[in-house]
Amino acid sequence: MTERIALLADLHSNLEAFEACMEHARYLGATRYVFLGDIVGYNADPCALIDRVAGMVRAGQAQAVLGNHDQALFVDHSEKMNPDALAAVNWTREQVSSAQMEFLRGLPLVINEEDICFVHASAHNPDRWNYVSDDMGAWKCAEASGKTYTFVGHVHEPQLFYQTEIGKLRRFEPHPGRDVPVSRLRRWVSVVGSMGQPRDGNPDACMALFEPNSELITFHRVPYDYFTAAEKVRDAGLPESLANRLITGH
Repeated sequence: MTERIALLADLHSNLEAFEACMEHARYLGATRYVFLGDIVGYNADPCALIDRVAGMVRAGQAQAVLGNHDQALFVDHSEKMNPDALAAVNWTREQVSSAQMEFLRGLPLVINEEDICFVHASAHNPDRWNYVSDDMGAWKCAEASGKTYTFVGHVHEPQLFYQTEIGKLRRFEPHPGRDVPVSRLRRWVSVVGSMGQPRDGNPDACMALFEPNSELITFHRVPYDYFTAAEKVRDAGLPESLANRLITGH
């Protein structure tokens, strides 16, 4: 069976986006799932998201790493977050059960496989939550991971960085739905984009599918009912700006 790894990052308590992406991943023939952190934060369904991810992890269907919004439920991040993000963290902390909190506490910062690294932020000092948003950040991430393929979240816009002939990393903007050859002869850092709160002007959820044997990655945008997700944010009493972000994609 051809391995197809569904990559989902920054889920951010968005149940509508999660269900749409899972359906799309099954349609694409995903054989396993990797959740690249920030299961919670910003939106209104943290308990449902934790339960779904935890169930898949315990069933051996998925792997998951810790994100900064996940960690913020049990480690003080108040000086590192803007007021809206902090309001969502404080609200989320009141919603989750002790068992759900323990699941988040048990998530690793990094998962390393033979030639693959999965991490929420950067493999370079992963506990400092650095962003991989430019060539230098991607180079530091690739050097630290030491792997051919490094998959990250944290940045809410999809990006792909590739190693040039002189060892530097350069940014490539992938087009949704188009296969990108990712040869093992160079290093790659893939920023999957946010499933639960995209910020590139497109409200559709982000995900990617990686086929190691074929050396291909495909970035996808998945339409979902963001109006319902936004209304849930309002009903929960969370900041209006968080609801608006789901609709505008900014």
